[in-house]
Amino acid sequence: MKIIRINKGKAVSLPIRFVAVVATVVLTIKLMDWLPEPWSILVAMAISTILPAIWFATNVIIINEDNKTIFDGVWTMGRKLGKPSKYDSIEKIFINKVKTKQTMYSLSNKQNIIANHEYRAYLKTGEGDKYYLFSHPLEERVVEKVTKIKHKLEIN
Repeated sequence: MKIIRINKGKAVSLPIRFVAVVATVVLTIKLMDWLPEPWSILVAMAISTILPAIWFATNVIIINEDNKTIFDGVWTMGRKLGKPSKYDSIEKIFINKVKTKQTMYSLSNKQNIIANHEYRAYLKTGEGDKYYLFSHPLEERVVEKVTKIKHKLEIN
């Protein structure tokens, strides 16, 4: 069974994850005032079971070469959220160089624009579907990861 899993990064941003934790703590404290103690503890435990699913949710691509399916979705706590799609063949994996800009403002309302390049890797199937794999500012890192994936998928 040949399955390749590519991690694309966290599905939920860090500020939202922290807000979820703080909201759970605040809700737990409020529950102590609103409900009797045993019930508030039970409800707080039930709510807190959601936190690991939010905290560890990861965007992934899972390529199953035996079933010829590509799953592009979210993996959290052993559960996959999304549907796999069928493919006939993997045509190629390619890298695009993208120019990125970041605008920063100071207290004196000065504007500073920082321009960089980012390298993004994509997978293209024989049907023409494109899947975003990952990105990195260093070309060497992207090329290194892409060659590993090509080797595993046996693509030239």
